[in-house]
Amino acid sequence: MSDPSGTVERFSAVAKLRQAAFDWLTAPAAAADSNIRSELARTLIVNRRTLAFGALSMGLLLLAIALFKSIAEGALIALVVAAALLLRAHTLDRAQQAADADKNLNAVVEAGLVYAVSLSLVGVAATTSGQLVLIVLGALVTTGLVFGFCITNSAAPRYATLQAVIVMLPVIFTTALSGPPEMLIIFVHAPIWIFGVIMLIGTSHNRLAGLIRAQKTSRYLAYNDALTGLANRAQVMSTLQQLANPTQSRARQPKGQRSYLLYLDLDGFKGVNDTHGHAAGDRPLEAVAGRLTDNVRSGDLVGRLGGDEFVIVLSDPQPDHVRALASRITEAIAHPFSLPGDIEARIGVSIGGAPLHSDPQHALAEADTMLYRAKHGGRGGHFLSGL
Repeated sequence: MSDPSGTVERFSAVAKLRQAAFDWLTAPAAAADSNIRSELARTLIVNRRTLAFGALSMGLLLLAIALFKSIAEGALIALVVAAALLLRAHTLDRAQQAADADKNLNAVVEAGLVYAVSLSLVGVAATTSGQLVLIVLGALVTTGLVFGFCITNSAAPRYATLQAVIVMLPVIFTTALSGPPEMLIIFVHAPIWIFGVIMLIGTSHNRLAGLIRAQKTSRYLAYNDALTGLANRAQVMSTLQQLANPTQSRARQPKGQRSYLLYLDLDGFKGVNDTHGHAAGDRPLEAVAGRLTDNVRSGDLVGRLGGDEFVIVLSDPQPDHVRALASRITEAIAHPFSLPGDIEARIGVSIGGAPLHSDPQHALAEADTMLYRAKHGGRGGHFLSGL
């Protein structure tokens, strides 16, 4: 009688082993780069042109093996290489077309290792032929492919190194043993060559990681406020435009839902800056960002337009929720702020609100008008339109 539970457990164990191997192979060189691991791993998805170069090089070498060594051996190895090449192409295509490429990266890495084994077979077949032309050609082709692995897969140093070793070591051994005794000097040079390959992979990896870190920082700064980490004006306006656009808002929120915009301006903040300096004034701004974030829902957007002006975009709020939120924010901001030198500062906030219409600029202007009324009503209060 079959044991389904035992079969499931074995499959689960294999899956865990595969994942552990993938995690180890694709780990970045520096632990500090773990936050860009996904971006690094995605660069392993190479295009067909890269595969075509390797296929052409191997095809010419296989043709030479068939002509100068054995047609049968050349044809047999060609079938193995073709199967490995098709498997690699298939996994790369799936990863490129998938909505979530990360789910297919395991297969990409595994197919890459199978492909490396098939290339190693071609190199060994050439270097064991005993014919100088095949030995030299095999060494040149495999060397070129190894350097290709070093560059294209440098995002995962261990993976690139393993691929290089799979292709390189068998060829080094068979080349050293394939001719006169003087060829044994290759063994002396092999460690230096391997070290150079590892250094090349490390250098390429560091440059790629640095580039990805810089791109990630640039993307963050393009849409986030550098001081508070909140959404900046560009992100706020982009979000308002998407929510106001009927074709996009239907996809983002169910029919009938509307968004509401709160416009906030701090009361008395200018006095903190004038008395204690702008550096000290940054402390309350950072604290305000935290207090605002703590009081909104996870789906709401908190942004800083600049200076001491903030906005909150609420998704489908009830009128009572908006009023309660405005009161909570007013109370939260009223608590003292700590400045350098154990100094406490007290500031307040005035809030204006307006529903989001089809024109985000108009909604923002309406909320600003409500804010102006709140300030002239005594400050520390809120004036909410459309509720």
